[in-house]
Amino acid sequence: MLWYYHMTNSNDSAKNGRVSDFLEPVRAATLSVQVARQLRDLLAAGGLLPGDRLPSERDLADRLGVGRPAVREALRELRAHGLLVTGRGRQGTTVADRPAQPVMSLPLAAAPEAGTTTALDLMVYRRAVECEAAALAARRADLDDLRRISRTIPEKRSRLTPEEDGAFHLSVAASCHNQFLEGAVVECNRLVHDQLQVVLAAIYAEPTGPSTIRKQHTAVYEAIKRGDEETARRSMDAHLAHVTHLLTRLLGEQPRIRMVVSDLDGTLLSGPRHISERTRRALAEVRDAGVHVILASARPPRSMRRYHEALALTAPVIACNGALLWDLHAGIPVARIAMESELAWEITELGRSLDTIVNLESDDEWFADRTNERILENIRMFGIPPPDGVGVLDEMLERGEPVDKIFLDLRDLAPEEVETARAAVTRSVRLRVNLTETVPGLLDIVAAGATKAAMAQRLARSLGVKAEEVLALGDHDNDVSLLRWAGVGVAMGNATPAAKAAADTITASNLRDGVAEALQHWVLDERGGG
Repeated sequence: MLWYYHMTNSNDSAKNGRVSDFLEPVRAATLSVQVARQLRDLLAAGGLLPGDRLPSERDLADRLGVGRPAVREALRELRAHGLLVTGRGRQGTTVADRPAQPVMSLPLAAAPEAGTTTALDLMVYRRAVECEAAALAARRADLDDLRRISRTIPEKRSRLTPEEDGAFHLSVAASCHNQFLEGAVVECNRLVHDQLQVVLAAIYAEPTGPSTIRKQHTAVYEAIKRGDEETARRSMDAHLAHVTHLLTRLLGEQPRIRMVVSDLDGTLLSGPRHISERTRRALAEVRDAGVHVILASARPPRSMRRYHEALALTAPVIACNGALLWDLHAGIPVARIAMESELAWEITELGRSLDTIVNLESDDEWFADRTNERILENIRMFGIPPPDGVGVLDEMLERGEPVDKIFLDLRDLAPEEVETARAAVTRSVRLRVNLTETVPGLLDIVAAGATKAAMAQRLARSLGVKAEEVLALGDHDNDVSLLRWAGVGVAMGNATPAAKAAADTITASNLRDGVAEALQHWVLDERGGG
């Protein structure tokens, strides 16, 4: 029997009464969320029977006092939950015979003993699911999907409602055209918005809260529109990481920072070979509080020694962009991610063919294919130790010496030759190595698995420190993985766009003691210091 018949037949006034008890005009501000909730309540109370057909979207919209798009989104949500089934032709949409169980079967309210841990665990799950949904949407979204997502991003204004926020995420999930992912996203959002209303309201009420979330939503949408799966995934992850960070703070569950990992150039250093007095004091307080302070750099260990000693640090340093974890006191590697020999040979020959100066780092020693007057003048001017060997790269590689890093010096080439060489190297090895250029004209190349994040994680595990208990500071593209991995990633005010996008927050520039500012806020104030 049709539900429409139940609602309109005067001989069935009892059921019609039950329906009327549950359905009431919906306020415009609540839209699809409230429509779905009313229909769900009606199902739970038995006002709709398995196999009953729903009336048309137009009839539902008139009865509920909302527009058809709100009804359409609500029905989409109920279908994702397995509560409704869409048939063919005149069969229409009917109530499922056996409503599927929600993807998330543990509501937060049912686990009070878990407290805020359950909420944060839910956000971890949500990030995993929604990032994949966004990536799949970038591949599968059609023009209607793109229009629907675009409509959920309101024009610039000072407020953001839970309904607008939720509609964006549900629209992205619907655009991935995968019922399992969509169902998981729907249930996650329902739990988050049902159980964390007060906390979310506080986020929406923050001065920059709505504008920040709106920008992040826009970044996800633009990536989906371009069909850029990886950027869509990363943009959604950055957005949900931001929300998780705010939730953690507002719930009072921010883990105490036990380890600080800081880049050197452009971050800790406020100028060539200079650490400001304010930053020195802040680091000393952090160190004396028992927090592990770790230096991480593209530099080799020997170039990090002076800062390690000046700050009276004892922990190993992360050098060569994460290829080395080096004990400066013992002068030995604690861990390394070396480049494969065949790949090192290939890069060496490629660099030579492009007329670059090929340099190799091995066990904190520098070996150059050749030098010139510019290099020798820099050595004299900056007090840099000269190469440990010149013209011996072939012998090094033939002996199978570990290759921690290769750096190609393009600075003697003409401008057009620099671009040609950079493009050739990128095209040839980019997918097999970790390639960065933090100093213009110097291409740093390490093994694909060598990153500051990978080595920081090894060290953190050995110290019994969780990623959530790590504060990372950086300013350049080679810090992106570190900023994403750490519980709190802090980009400098002078950081590259990629570093800022990867971070949870942004501090002042290195010229304005940004490191000291971040340490004060995230470490010292939390411990009652300063």
